[in-house]
Amino acid sequence: MQNVLENTADAGEMTEQHPSLVSRIFRDYRNNFGLFWQVMLPLIIVNLLYYMGVFQFGKSMSPGGQWMLSTESSLASYSVYSSSQSGLPAGVTWGMNLGMTAHVSLLWLAMCPLIFIIVQRRNSINPTFKTTWQQTLRKTVPILGIALLIGILIPSAPAAFGFLVFEIFLKKLIPSYPTALLFIFAWISGAWFLFTTAYLFVKWSLYNQGLMIENLSAMGAIRRSSELVRGRTWWRLLGIYLLLIYVTTVLTSVLLGLTIVFLSFAVPEFIPMREMLLPQRFISLFFFGFGRISIDNAPNYWTIGAMVSVHTLIHAILAPVWASLTTHLYTEQVEGHAQTAST
Repeated sequence: MQNVLENTADAGEMTEQHPSLVSRIFRDYRNNFGLFWQVMLPLIIVNLLYYMGVFQFGKSMSPGGQWMLSTESSLASYSVYSSSQSGLPAGVTWGMNLGMTAHVSLLWLAMCPLIFIIVQRRNSINPTFKTTWQQTLRKTVPILGIALLIGILIPSAPAAFGFLVFEIFLKKLIPSYPTALLFIFAWISGAWFLFTTAYLFVKWSLYNQGLMIENLSAMGAIRRSSELVRGRTWWRLLGIYLLLIYVTTVLTSVLLGLTIVFLSFAVPEFIPMREMLLPQRFISLFFFGFGRISIDNAPNYWTIGAMVSVHTLIHAILAPVWASLTTHLYTEQVEGHAQTAST
């Protein structure tokens, strides 16, 4: 198995046959479409059951709360608020969100098995559902370990920075200039959080390949990714990832918007959203526009099921794209480092 993973075919020959990164991703998707979806099916089911369970829990805990369904990609498909605390009127809210959010769901756990399939097929080996998950489950500890590390480090690094800035520089000055200093502090903390998140997201974006292709440990995979992503490479990968995140943002907004429009023919509470989405405002979904509708009563199960299903399928559609993209970027970087070392 190790030989299969290490022999990832001649990257130079592949590049000559498929000079476009897009064409290589399309080829991976086309050649492995059936197995991709078979491997993701357990995670799709778990993801759906998880969100339906969250909906049931929220409904039981706050039966009289307000419920919000949104096309905004930075939010989940729905949220629950206490009607006495939210102060939000029932109806439609429209706005612009200039940020882009890379959604992370249970489908992100499909990265390693999808990468395994891509590498196996590149070596003219036909993996099965069973062998793919067997190989992935052997990596359960490092996969979950890295996820835990990222989940702890990304929020804690900017929080620690903000605490130090506040304690060292601002604490004594705030009584004299409270409004201005708090405003500056908020902007510095926000900028540092965005920078840290973006830097680590790109720097560690190839760790799954280190786990599955080079059979590295958790820390070894992170170090390997950091070694491959340096200098101009970091900026190039950032640009590619931002483009894909933009596509994800637009696709999520448009598909969730269309879902709400179709649901409005059976759910009268959604008619105001349909009336706002169908005119020219619909085009703003392609430029970070979003619509939210708040209703006073909890939606039906099939309504939430439709929204969650669309949201989950968007992740499932794009998960193989991320896996193929990062695998090809990893191959390019490994080949580049090998050529540099040989000269």
